[in-house]
Amino acid sequence: MQRLKRTFFFIVAVAVLSIVFVSRKVFKRPSQKNSFRDTKPGKWNKVKLSKQTMATDGSTFCLYTRKGSSRNLMVYFCGGGACWDAETAKIPLSLRSYLKYGQFGYYFARIPFYIFNMHRGIFDQRPDNPFSEWNVVFIPYVSADFHTGNAAVTYSDEKGKKVRHIRHNGRNNVEEALQWVYANFDTPEKLLITGSSAGGFGSAFYASDIASHYADAEIYHLSDSSFLATEQWPSIVNKQWNTDFTRQFAFPMETDMIGAAFRHNAKAMPAHAVLMHACTINDKVLTSFQNRLNGKGDDIDPQSLEAWSQQFRAATRQLDEQLPNFYYFLTEYGYDKENHTTPHTLLPMQAFYEAEEEGQKLVAWMDSIIHKQERSSRGTRFLHNDAEASPSAAEELSTTG
Repeated sequence: MQRLKRTFFFIVAVAVLSIVFVSRKVFKRPSQKNSFRDTKPGKWNKVKLSKQTMATDGSTFCLYTRKGSSRNLMVYFCGGGACWDAETAKIPLSLRSYLKYGQFGYYFARIPFYIFNMHRGIFDQRPDNPFSEWNVVFIPYVSADFHTGNAAVTYSDEKGKKVRHIRHNGRNNVEEALQWVYANFDTPEKLLITGSSAGGFGSAFYASDIASHYADAEIYHLSDSSFLATEQWPSIVNKQWNTDFTRQFAFPMETDMIGAAFRHNAKAMPAHAVLMHACTINDKVLTSFQNRLNGKGDDIDPQSLEAWSQQFRAATRQLDEQLPNFYYFLTEYGYDKENHTTPHTLLPMQAFYEAEEEGQKLVAWMDSIIHKQERSSRGTRFLHNDAEASPSAAEELSTTG
């Protein structure tokens, strides 16, 4: 068994190293200009920020931008896990972690050079992408705190041994990034505030602030694959990350944090703003993270997948009933019959073009809502089954922490 495991690790290592090698060959370094006006259309640009911004390991933080031909602006919050205790802090996302621990890890410790090889989908410049000519501000995620933290924490194991020193610097990173955005962009025609996974949470937390600066724009917010339910949020967010959440974002934490954010934004954002959530219904990564948050380890089984799915569907149905400007795209795209799982994140993947529900692809659904003002939800069949989305499950999730 150990020999088989080592062989598997070797195969994975070779595959990943091959990707990294090819990436280094084909990835063109972005330009480095701090004024958006000076950048070239269609080319990625790196924006240096002050030393007050940094990654968890203390390395430099930056923004990436890309100029389009339209007057539309997309502000994208990158995802990439989180850490909140010694076990999760110990293992950053890397090939080294996989070879050493048998898993890729929980968070990015620094901005990877291959970051744009990981983000395709909505960022692709191809004819069938209706967002290819949008101006893009890409906010990397290397603070392991859902873009909200303000703490330097030394995580130690049960014996008191130091595991890793983490700089949860998400708040400073985002606030300086947004100040740059406000200084470089006048009110756009259309504004899309979005993000995937942890970035979906971050985009929801900062959406009302961004919208207030561009209140005259057509405003859209979309969280991609961002549902996690746990009663541990107050302890993690305020104690470990030092977010001071209610003071910072003007609404209290709940067991269902993304639901709380949507409900807040429905009131705090301009009345014409449109709120959206897209997610697969048996998300394997979110289920694993929710298990870990609730002290159940990383492993997932049919029971935990079904429990997560029922909670997610119940919460989505509640938002659908409460908020007139909320729309969803739920899908079983990529369903693995053997493991009963679906993939994690849609926007930065090929799934952006392939995921389909009720005869409409995700890309077409977003195009219809944002460019054509044809607003509807997809995946209603997943919500209107009482056995799968019970009101009691939704009520449990709205518990204030």
